[in-house]
Amino acid sequence: MNLLDRYVAEVGKHLPRKNREDIEAEIRSTLEDMLDERTQGEGPADEAAVMVLLKEYGSPREVADKYKTHQYLLGPRLFPIFEMVVKIVFAVVAAVSLIGLGIGISKTGLTGPEFASTLTEWLGGLFTGLISAFGNIVLVFAIIERTQAANELEKDFKEWNPKELQSEPDPDKIDMPDHIATIIFTALGLVFLNLYPDLLVFGYFKNTNWVAFPLLTDAFFRFLPWINIMGLLQIVFSGLMLSQRDWTPVTRLVAIGVDIASMVLTIVILRTPGVFGINPGSLTAAGITEAADTLSRMFNVIPTIIIVIVVVTTAAKVGKTLLRVFNYKSKSPYPVSK
Repeated sequence: MNLLDRYVAEVGKHLPRKNREDIEAEIRSTLEDMLDERTQGEGPADEAAVMVLLKEYGSPREVADKYKTHQYLLGPRLFPIFEMVVKIVFAVVAAVSLIGLGIGISKTGLTGPEFASTLTEWLGGLFTGLISAFGNIVLVFAIIERTQAANELEKDFKEWNPKELQSEPDPDKIDMPDHIATIIFTALGLVFLNLYPDLLVFGYFKNTNWVAFPLLTDAFFRFLPWINIMGLLQIVFSGLMLSQRDWTPVTRLVAIGVDIASMVLTIVILRTPGVFGINPGSLTAAGITEAADTLSRMFNVIPTIIIVIVVVTTAAKVGKTLLRVFNYKSKSPYPVSK
């Protein structure tokens, strides 16, 4: 192997496997042409001339970097959306953490070693939660950065025309921030239900003591596998939609299926007896006797209200989506023969 071959092989070590052979062939051809120009057809170049050429051409890593698509984890194309999502998620995590801190302080009081321990644990938990949330967001956006979704964003930016300000918004265009938010908040909801169900409690002060009992019972958590499946399905669907440019009849029909499945699961859960921990027995056991019946009846009405809201919202969304399906117009650049 001569010096030129060794150089090309060293560049190849830093190239992506997918296009390595083609890039190596291109570099070798370029270097050979440059050597021919310098020798002016007087025969093969000597080793000194090759070393001078390679020195001018650049180190193998520098040359390889020119052929790599991504030199960053998250680029400027998605950073504005990334920043907005981070702020929202951090606010939600901080709010949930403060609720947990309030519950903890109500049990230990504001003085003594137990208070210091609770505060220390809270700070550690908040830091861990923020780091975990930030890591998940970065991972999601890093994946998006390397998919067709980011390319479409960049393409839209480069091809922007001021005339678009005079036109109506395209109803078939994918709302990327909406799908990104769906992925992140669905993932956070699944993490919350699976890892931190103890925070879902109903509590009050009784004789300066904090009394609490869970809002959700084992009857609810028996549906957790189905909730996880629906959540993962929504995340996968939103992730696939990020790789698309426009809605199509097929993707809209899939979206309808996901919405209806989510509605059915919600109704089944809320219609199941005993999914909520607030009932006359639990309230009486917690020391709430006078208002037990009133509070129990109030919480019994809440599932019905939620079901009505979910059904009406889903029906409106499905109806709107069906109209889009029936009114869909192909954007194919090829003429349609009649």
